[in-house]
Amino acid sequence: MPNDKGKSLSLGNRILIGVAAGIALGIFLGELASPFDVIGNIYVGLLQMTVLPYVAVSLVAKIGGLKLDQARRLAGRAGVVMLALWLISLATVLVLPLSLPEWKAGSFFSASLVETPEKFDFLGLYLPTNPFHSLANNIVPAVVVFSMMLGVALIRVEKKGVVLTPLNVLGDTLSNISNFVVRLAPWGTFALTAGAAGRLSPAELTRVFGYISSYTAGVVFLAFVVLPGFVVAVTPFRFRQLMAGFREAGLTAFATGKLFAVLPMVIESARKLLVGQGVSEEDAETAADIYVPLAYPFPNAGKILAILFIPFAAWFIGRPLDLTDYPLLLSVGLLTFFGSPVAAVPFLLHLMHLPDDLFPLFLVAGIWCARLGDVLGAMHLLAFTLLAAAWNEGWLRLRAARVGIWLGYVTVIGIVVLLANAAVVRRSLAGQEPPKSLVERMDLYDAAAEIAVDEQAGPNPFPLRPQESRMDRVRRTKELRVGYLPDRAPFCYRNANGKLVGFDVDLVQRLARDLKVSLRLVPFEQEKLPGALAADHFDVAIGGIASSIENFGRYHEAGPYLNLHVALVMRDERAKEFTSVKLMHRMQDVRIGFVSTGHLARTGRHRFPGFEVVKLPSREAFLRGETDVDALLTTAEAGAVMTMLNPEYSVVVPQGARAKVPLVFAVQVADELDRLLDTWLRLKREDGAIEELYAHWILGERPAGARHRWSVIRDVLGWD
Repeated sequence: MPNDKGKSLSLGNRILIGVAAGIALGIFLGELASPFDVIGNIYVGLLQMTVLPYVAVSLVAKIGGLKLDQARRLAGRAGVVMLALWLISLATVLVLPLSLPEWKAGSFFSASLVETPEKFDFLGLYLPTNPFHSLANNIVPAVVVFSMMLGVALIRVEKKGVVLTPLNVLGDTLSNISNFVVRLAPWGTFALTAGAAGRLSPAELTRVFGYISSYTAGVVFLAFVVLPGFVVAVTPFRFRQLMAGFREAGLTAFATGKLFAVLPMVIESARKLLVGQGVSEEDAETAADIYVPLAYPFPNAGKILAILFIPFAAWFIGRPLDLTDYPLLLSVGLLTFFGSPVAAVPFLLHLMHLPDDLFPLFLVAGIWCARLGDVLGAMHLLAFTLLAAAWNEGWLRLRAARVGIWLGYVTVIGIVVLLANAAVVRRSLAGQEPPKSLVERMDLYDAAAEIAVDEQAGPNPFPLRPQESRMDRVRRTKELRVGYLPDRAPFCYRNANGKLVGFDVDLVQRLARDLKVSLRLVPFEQEKLPGALAADHFDVAIGGIASSIENFGRYHEAGPYLNLHVALVMRDERAKEFTSVKLMHRMQDVRIGFVSTGHLARTGRHRFPGFEVVKLPSREAFLRGETDVDALLTTAEAGAVMTMLNPEYSVVVPQGARAKVPLVFAVQVADELDRLLDTWLRLKREDGAIEELYAHWILGERPAGARHRWSVIRDVLGWD
């Protein structure tokens, strides 16, 4: 009778099938696949559930189970070897982002722009004053420090077996839970990829390839060049001999996707390699049995390389990390990766003030990268064991000639790897539309009213009759005449097809629909707004108009309908200088320009005391470099779109200058229309219409202008 069990698919193959099926379903359903995100989030929660408890229990049990001389050996020579491998891995993380090509991304407004960065607390991060608080709040470094100290203290306890036995049982129990969750991986990855494939645009998936390519390059470089080369340079082992011993463990790690499963193979490979150099069977077995299991709970090169996702994420959204950000990232990242990357990456995203919603991209890319990381992890454990054992046997020699040769070919091959990765990533970006086109291709959210657009301003062709209000005239003529400010993206601007679009245009056309009239849009200049209203050029004015106490009595402000955040726009290379008012004061003769008068200008003068705040003819003059100001005063929401249209500029909300600006519609005072607008805008806030348009025009949730992401079910089969 055939053995059906032997024919069953391996877990790795089932995961690959789940990934392929999830991608296919996401492409088929598009945004309709969003319910699968719930299942994916449940799976992620299950993955994270046992991470910190297992790390704590494993470290206490492994370290506490050592004898005193073993602990001293681990803390001494083995500790130096582990530190050397960590430094090599961290150096690779530092260098690899250099291969990411320049990408002037720009992005729509994100809440991370206006969030006040939390003050980094080194003591709170590393010092576990309350271990239970650290466990409950996912503070991985503090949990690691506490567990290591507890394990060290346990070494000298005479009756520690009473504690170690239940700890080992608990560790095995947690491992069983993790194994159960791993068996759900095909379904979890299916749900994650279905939701991501239905939500992400092809352009975003293409850009995630930059992380996949960079991580793959790092794994190949470290696992097959740097680490084995380092072992060969300082020990008697030969490269071919080392790679032959690693082959089985490396292939199995890639196939299973579980480093833990190949620990016996790594131990056996290390034992054979040591015996091949003349070490006795007993000593070789002892060294392999001690070093491999003890090194396993510590971060390996495969885990450390995953820190690369953080600089990639910053590049992905067009805000690349500065060189000064890396000391904090690498030092904290090393400790956080004592646990699982599933727990570490969200922590590091928050630490570097990057959007949390980038984490699903890490999970999608991790389907491939995690397997490669286990291959690198296996090489890390093997290299650590051989180096530590060679030092104990007296074989480890730092000969200048051999180390120099190793550094030479590592440098040459490293440059080749960087250039190759840069070429691959650059090619993946070829043909991808720039962020500017996302804004230029946006269209009205929905066609709610008949719209006509005049090219020039002028008096209303239907003058008011005696005792007639503007609202009465709108009812009589069946037309609402609205003035708009040109080139005020994202509120009023012309898209690539020359069509007048924007948040305010979308909103006011809904007003015309509710009034059951047509809409006529008339341009005006901001400085002439009160006069144009008084001269009856239009009934209502729109265009991101900020509230203004100076114009009180000259026209009525209906609303507000939005509250935006005060921000500055400046050239990319100067963005760091404007991150806080304190930093700005270190500069000399800073001049800030503004275009919009009223509350925005007044708030700017109040929030930036001691700086010269001057009026500019237009924001286009600033963007063309025709003014002598250092930054443009605007709002974060409008500034984000401005930087997408002009990628050489950045938008910053300086710390110490947080404030909001209300936007309003302008209408003639003491007219029935002003009361109607106040009521109507309040209703639109309550019924979710303004929130819906905010997501579209400000957050860019549907930047391509289509109501739904492309999908087979909608765009090919035509199903609703």
